[in-house]
Amino acid sequence: MYLHLGGDVVVSFQEIIGIFDARLLEGNEDNQRFMDMARSHSRIRSEVAKDDRKSVIVTTTGVYTSAISSLTLQKRVTNVQWGLQSEAE
Repeated sequence: MYLHLGGDVVVSFQEIIGIFDARLLEGNEDNQRFMDMARSHSRIRSEVAKDDRKSVIVTTTGVYTSAISSLTLQKRVTNVQWGLQSEAE
């Protein structure tokens, strides 16, 4: 299954390591270093403007930013997983 991050960007559920609120990451020095390192190593796969950024998605292949809130993205993943679990029962 895939998660739509906005625009033309989708990522496989299997690749997702974490979905984070962008505001929480901005205030932390360690998180800023992580994002700076990701940029310097060309690991940012999709980046929205800072004013529009609501979530940061870390995957096995890189880092994505999205204008969709982290809560909405997490709900999408959960809804699909519950739907798949219900079908299996």
